Amino acid sequence: MRRLLHTTVLAFALFGLASQSVVTTAQVNANAPPGLENVGVEEQLDSRIPTDLVFRNHEGERVRLGSLIRGDRPVLVNLVYHTCPSFCSLVLDGTLAALGTQPWTVGDEFDVITVSIDPRDTPEVAADKRRRMLYQYGREGAEEGWHFLVAERALSEDQVIAEQASYPAAERLADALGFRYQWMPRQRQFAHPGVLMMLTPEARIARYLYGLEYDSNDVRLGLLEASEGRSVSSVEAVILYCYQYDASAQGYTLVAWRVMQIGGALTALCLGLFLFFFWRRELKKRRDARTERSNPDPDPIAANA
Repeated sequence: MRRLLHTTVLAFALFGLASQSVVTTAQVNANAPPGLENVGVEEQLDSRIPTDLVFRNHEGERVRLGSLIRGDRPVLVNLVYHTCPSFCSLVLDGTLAALGTQPWTVGDEFDVITVSIDPRDTPEVAADKRRRMLYQYGREGAEEGWHFLVAERALSEDQVIAEQASYPAAERLADALGFRYQWMPRQRQFAHPGVLMMLTPEARIARYLYGLEYDSNDVRLGLLEASEGRSVSSVEAVILYCYQYDASAQGYTLVAWRVMQIGGALTALCLGLFLFFFWRRELKKRRDARTERSNPDPDPIAANA
């Protein structure tokens, strides 16, 4: 019962961190609940993550992180752990809900990499979570683009406690992403923020989206921005131009002057087309009039005389 109470308290504390979208400029957050001061995000925009890190995938195979970043499309990254009693499931459910509304499809226009920060998670656990997530996502081809990674060497809970949750690959990745989490010995759980991170095709950090639920428009714009123009349609380019990330709102907002700029350009284009066709019609009329004056019709009476 006491452990359940600790779990509930920790879940509410983490929910508070996620809902406040904790972003730290240092590794200490004075506004966090007691014991969670070091949990948050220190944004590392445009930094390149280490691609030489080695994990195991859902089949137990050793994979290098860089082999999953193809270089031709953006990547969505989230850090969770699968033995988490509630918080991580909410993060993944929020991710799934946002992805389900996107015109782009996982494995086609972008990839997703879900990395466990818990060395207790095994490939079998990751495979089960992956199977359920892909089933709910329900789009063909997604299995080629959604990767679930765990520690190269799984540890028991006693080893985690003895080694203070040592997991070098996840620690290096989290550090590069500015993702600050910590092991909670009493609860035997990890405290971490809820955040999605967008990577460019070159594995550079393009955007952070915070919370347990992610606005569909923010996810779409984040992916468009992270794609760096690769395979972006003209309509999507216009949409991306009209929105700008607002750090204070921690989301994308419509930029009024850009909308007005595009509206003005469209108005000028329509006016130009109207004048062009009007000018062409008038020119045709004048040309026909000159032709009639230079070639008058013959007098039918004179022609019969």
